[in-house]
Amino acid sequence: MMTSSSSSNSFRLGVDGGGTHTRAALTDAAADAQGNVLAEGHAEAANLVRVGLPAAINNIQRAVNEACDKLNINAERITSACFGLAGVGNAKHHAAMLAALQNVFPHVALRLETDARIALAGATDLQPGVVIIAGTGSISCGINRAGKFARAGGWGPVMGDEGSGSYIGRRALEAVVMAFDQRGAPTSMTAEVLRQFGVTAAPELPPVIYDASPEERQLIQQKISQLSRVAVQCAQAGDWVATQILQAASLELARAACAVITQLDLNHTRFPVAYVGGVFEAGELMIAPLRAEIQRVAPQAELGAPLYSPMVGAVKLAQQTL
Repeated sequence: MMTSSSSSNSFRLGVDGGGTHTRAALTDAAADAQGNVLAEGHAEAANLVRVGLPAAINNIQRAVNEACDKLNINAERITSACFGLAGVGNAKHHAAMLAALQNVFPHVALRLETDARIALAGATDLQPGVVIIAGTGSISCGINRAGKFARAGGWGPVMGDEGSGSYIGRRALEAVVMAFDQRGAPTSMTAEVLRQFGVTAAPELPPVIYDASPEERQLIQQKISQLSRVAVQCAQAGDWVATQILQAASLELARAACAVITQLDLNHTRFPVAYVGGVFEAGELMIAPLRAEIQRVAPQAELGAPLYSPMVGAVKLAQQTL
């Protein structure tokens, strides 16, 4: 939620940094306990695993500075902050990012969490429940009434990210070349996939993808992830191959959520399960199979949209920092 500007002397910061976008939000540190956003800033990815630490820090600074500029303040008036970032689940990456943030924001009482933790905080408003995140990457996590935290997935593009935009995009790409080989059914995704990569036939794809320079590889990975939108559009138009890809992605996300539910012993209780991320813009194509599989394992689970965004979840966690 966005409200009018504040005359506060101090501000609270929440940052949501993923594999594609970074969002920063400022709230009134003195008066606001609800996470009402006064100003937002936006930039590119802040996942240090995907873009490197210098680029991630630069994008975080850009997003924070944009939010500060909208309120005509400088960053020194930020007293507490929570940064929820993809790629910091590993202890080494967490330590490197935390040190970099402390160097950039030395005056701020800050905490560094994964993007999954802030999504959970926003989705359930700091209450027990489960969240499924599917954007560029994917992960599920949750917390029960005893305060136990559990997660499943989030292993990155090489070992995981099942059900994510990257997963769907790669399978769309695979479907196109399999159709060309006559190993798979024809698909309407072919024309748009070829157009996205600037080629006219499937045999022209390998040089574009495999001969990319180190600087170009990140762009190639982004293009592959963005093919998830092609899969969604074609599935909505009735393409059988695209529909199968989305159903498989949905079931992968359900497997992660069900693993979390079982770890937290929530199978026979009533609790919310929220879905967050661009993949769910596909609507019921993704949500219906997800709901059915989760309720098979936990019949009282209530699947729905998050109460608040991950960015607001970060703001709420920043409130606990001081």
